[in-house]
Amino acid sequence: MEIAGAVFHGMTASVQAGLRHALSRRADGPPAPAPGRAGRGDPAAWLIAFVTFAAYTTISVSRYLRLAPGTWDLGIYTEYVSRFAHLQAPVVPIKGHGFNLLGDHFQPIVALIAPFFRLFPTPVTLLVAQALLTAISVVPVCRAARDRLGTGASRAIGAAYGLSWGLQQMVYFAFHEVAFAVPLLAFCLSALVRRRPRAAALWALPLVFVKEDQGITVAAIGLVMLAAGMVARQRARVNRAGLAQPRPARTWIRAGGLLAGWGTAWSLLAITVIIPYFNPHHQYRYWGDAGVLGAHGSIFSVTGLLAQFTHAGQEKLGTTLMLLLPVAFLALGSPLVLIAIPGLALRFLSTHATFWGTGFHYNAPVMPIMFLAAIDAMARIAARSARHSPAGPRPVRAPPGPALPAGTVVTRLGASAMVVAAAGLAVSFPISHLWQPWNYLISPWVRAENAAMARVPDGVTVEASETMLAPLAARDDTSWIKNRGISDPRYIVIRAARHRSRQPPARVLRFVEAIHPGAVYRQVFKSGDVYVFRRVASAWQAGRDPAARAHPPGVLPAP
Repeated sequence: MEIAGAVFHGMTASVQAGLRHALSRRADGPPAPAPGRAGRGDPAAWLIAFVTFAAYTTISVSRYLRLAPGTWDLGIYTEYVSRFAHLQAPVVPIKGHGFNLLGDHFQPIVALIAPFFRLFPTPVTLLVAQALLTAISVVPVCRAARDRLGTGASRAIGAAYGLSWGLQQMVYFAFHEVAFAVPLLAFCLSALVRRRPRAAALWALPLVFVKEDQGITVAAIGLVMLAAGMVARQRARVNRAGLAQPRPARTWIRAGGLLAGWGTAWSLLAITVIIPYFNPHHQYRYWGDAGVLGAHGSIFSVTGLLAQFTHAGQEKLGTTLMLLLPVAFLALGSPLVLIAIPGLALRFLSTHATFWGTGFHYNAPVMPIMFLAAIDAMARIAARSARHSPAGPRPVRAPPGPALPAGTVVTRLGASAMVVAAAGLAVSFPISHLWQPWNYLISPWVRAENAAMARVPDGVTVEASETMLAPLAARDDTSWIKNRGISDPRYIVIRAARHRSRQPPARVLRFVEAIHPGAVYRQVFKSGDVYVFRRVASAWQAGRDPAARAHPPGVLPAP
């Protein structure tokens, strides 16, 4: 909060006046860029993207090699992609017995990783893909900033965006489907900022296949475009004498209407038809987090809705401020910031506390919205300053000179504030792990777990503790020991301290056989509190063969 206050109060009076003017304007988008200005791309944008890719790959892969918490989600998506890679239904035993992951979230776009996973069957493939998708999103952000604000500002803003805390949090917590939303949103909003409605619509259309709630974001993009087109059409009528060049209002209106309908329809279809069809209980399980809005929740009332939205208000307000902080609050000066509202509203209306804060991956899709809205806002302020300058309007950018000469203060101050905010937040978020020695150390218990997993053959059924799910899921049919998604798995790999309130069971073998009644297991590996058990008799055989049921627990000789 101290950083937010310092950045906000450090704005000059001219920037504040410009923001007030931008907020008062109708959502008609920024002035169209001068034709023929774009030219060739800036190689520095790709350099920033490469550095972002390298940093995020290092963070996520080092965390995976340390078997850090969070591999539960990575294990789920590894199993999901592995099934598609082998042309099978995406059944994920980690989630439960026979659980089709399309019955949890509507995320078919993740299947695009399957061909690469077939070539490199390891969870690292997913982590590298996520880092690559994140890094690619830097390029359209830089491109929009360069076209609207100039080369120098685009480099500063691109670096601040690439290392923004929302993207860091997504990369840090294993792998998630929203990684695909980040570049799609970045390309879509970059096209909007550069006044290319057709390109924006094409980039927005696939968002509905990322997750069921992204359809609401697509609809929000459509409404903003629809409003911009209607305002442009009205201004074209006012300027019918040809004093000003009218914008292609019809294109904006048609594209906006298409996106509004497309996004809404897919969200409704996914939540009410597709997900319940694949769900084992034929329902959308997240209605339980909707409170008074849920299908089976409390009775709806306006007061109940307000109470639900304002619950934990300090945390939700803090998250909102943290989302605005990396862009020095400049996003408030653009109508593009409205695109973030539906997603945030759904999160803040949820009764699940994990959606409210700054942790996990939920804020990653908001980052491109905020940064491109800030670019749009600065371009608006600078354009107005240029129109009112004594010399009259000036070019938006005159390479290789500075961007928007009449608005140089706005551009430089805004870009500098974003860099300062990114640097200030770096010490509190995962990017700081890059220079921490412990980030690259493999602990003794991780070595023990790696040795235990090496005792499990490929292509078998296995049940494991959370930290070992992802590595095993890449080569075996794997379930979580708490869900027991596989009946009597061939192998059980367990770190005893992670169960029963992290206290080792007094008799680990007895504990294992208790969660699989009737099955007979023998210990084949032990290192510290890490065990591997192999099934020597099925439940059916144990029921038929008293000798097998009554065998003395022992250790099989090493092969």
